[in-house]
Amino acid sequence: MKKLFEVLIVAVVFFSLGMFVGQEKTTTDTAIATTATTTAVKTSESKSEPKPESEPKAKPKAVKSKNLAVVYTFDEDIEEKYNELTEQKVQTIGFTLTDPHKRVNDHYKEKYGSTKLDFLSFQSIVNDAKIKPLLNIDPRIAGFSPFNLLGYKKLSDKQTVVTHLMPEAILDIIGIEDEKLREAYIDSFKPLDAMIEKELGGTKSYIEYDKFADKRMMNFELAFDRPKDLSDFVDDFQEKFEETFEEGGYLIAGYYDFKENGEDTIPEYDLFWTYALCHFKFSYTVFDNEGGRPLAGIYAPCAMYMYVKKGTSTLVIGMPTLANWGATLKIDDPKRVELIKKLDIEIPSLLESLGAKAVANVNPLTKKSATPTAVAKTASTAVETAVEKKPEAVATPRAVATPSTAGHVEKDFISAYLRGPLSTVSQVEADLKNAGFEVLGTHDIDKKGDLTSIIFTCPGLKKMANKKTRGFMGVLKVLVDDVNKQISISNPLYFAKAYLQDDFDKAIATKVLDKLNQTFEGLKNAKDGMEFDDLSGYHFAMSMPYYEDMESVASGDNAKLIEKAKASGSVVFELTLDNGAILLGVKLDKRTTKFAKKIGANNASVIPYTVLIENGEAKILAPKYNLALHYPLLSMTGFMTIATVPGAIIKDCKKIFQ
Repeated sequence: MKKLFEVLIVAVVFFSLGMFVGQEKTTTDTAIATTATTTAVKTSESKSEPKPESEPKAKPKAVKSKNLAVVYTFDEDIEEKYNELTEQKVQTIGFTLTDPHKRVNDHYKEKYGSTKLDFLSFQSIVNDAKIKPLLNIDPRIAGFSPFNLLGYKKLSDKQTVVTHLMPEAILDIIGIEDEKLREAYIDSFKPLDAMIEKELGGTKSYIEYDKFADKRMMNFELAFDRPKDLSDFVDDFQEKFEETFEEGGYLIAGYYDFKENGEDTIPEYDLFWTYALCHFKFSYTVFDNEGGRPLAGIYAPCAMYMYVKKGTSTLVIGMPTLANWGATLKIDDPKRVELIKKLDIEIPSLLESLGAKAVANVNPLTKKSATPTAVAKTASTAVETAVEKKPEAVATPRAVATPSTAGHVEKDFISAYLRGPLSTVSQVEADLKNAGFEVLGTHDIDKKGDLTSIIFTCPGLKKMANKKTRGFMGVLKVLVDDVNKQISISNPLYFAKAYLQDDFDKAIATKVLDKLNQTFEGLKNAKDGMEFDDLSGYHFAMSMPYYEDMESVASGDNAKLIEKAKASGSVVFELTLDNGAILLGVKLDKRTTKFAKKIGANNASVIPYTVLIENGEAKILAPKYNLALHYPLLSMTGFMTIATVPGAIIKDCKKIFQ
């Protein structure tokens, strides 16, 4: 990778973050033999650490269970087995991997120059079917839903550790007393632990704790003027929330919507989602440096839940405090204690800046809301939100007096896009058709219609795409960008070099490029781009996906896959290639598409996302690869702001086949 990407390589950190705060001095392990052939041993976390200093003189709060976390220790490197377990096998017992953050240590090494870990992975999982019914009893259970199934191995140790918080400890920390809920929640973990023992083996032990934090939860309510279309409130609030926390130094490392599929498992809620928050400043210090304690990752990332009860105008917010880290893990280092206190003050302050008010930590379902459930129809609530499309004049094809030479390789550099003067959607369509291109569809990317993607093809594009796994080259897009007052055309030479790999056909790609220059007046090179020779083997950074590392989103008979996709109402275009492969353009969820304006509306033509159906499998380009290819100049900070987007794209594309 050339110098340009040496600068950007550290940006990959955004894909692998958790909430990394605090560092405990020691923990107590209770060894338990799991089989006759397995001898329980203490984990390496506690072997070399000094005994804790005396705790502050305060009466400890009682705990129901002494075990904080279960620890599985292995005398070998089992990273691959752990990945297979979290990415595939846990799904067979009802768990979903929501926010994968693998090999965080690689990114520590890139940024800080060293690492003391062989691997460190934070894999957030949730058992949706088991958790949703419990939300009807006490929604605070979402304070650890999803939870982290942590895996790590130190460079200085032969042992691998897989661990997670005990459900009993989670319930005690949240303050849930309901016996029915406790029994069901504890039982939901049993298949997971049985699978770990069966599939991985190892030695089982426990980390003990003996007291709670004085304040275990932060709880808030935010009253709002409920609009007729509740999605208007959601869009506005989530945008403000994410901006506020990002400006405060936090990252949105995960997002999970319990109401996503619109099912009635939790019909009493209009909205229910969780954020995973992280703060990068603490990450390396706590988990990967001299004296670093990766075991503390059992608390990472921090889940903040938010919901609106049916028909109410109150957003309820809750999150476990970071003080839980210090109290249960006996963190007594003054600097780290102060950092934990700082965040436990800072997070509530940010919520209050959004209008939220602190409330007591009680089951919200057992108390009457401070805000009325009936909402008066004011001017802001009674009017439907209407988005008017801008009127367009009747378009006629135009002739180009002086064709541009934009898009060609200049001094080894190639632009990803051709930029031109703003035009209407109908005019662009007329120009494309007049030049012999086939318009497959149009898609308004944003609600206001400021960004419209026009998808087109031609015989040359279809010929290049007519090979196995090369189908993504079958279409290109023109973005009508009213935000930046321009049109932006995907450069066929740029994307052909990336998507065709060893099958790159420069002659055909160049002909398509020249035809576009002859079709649209005044095209210029975009600044976004990279060195031409880097494109065929491009990947953003170490451990990041290449072109061939595609994501499978469905499998089955081709015709049935297409039928399901069309029935979803999310298909923007369809193109059948001569080799039988089919390309579909998929609308992304409204929340997912917000990344476009956040990191650069001018490159938003990556939407709609393309699905390739071939030989009984529906595949997409790995979003971590494709987003980086479409945004070659995006900074590390910019990437950090869209940490949840790659996973959301995969989920959106899978959803159309369900």
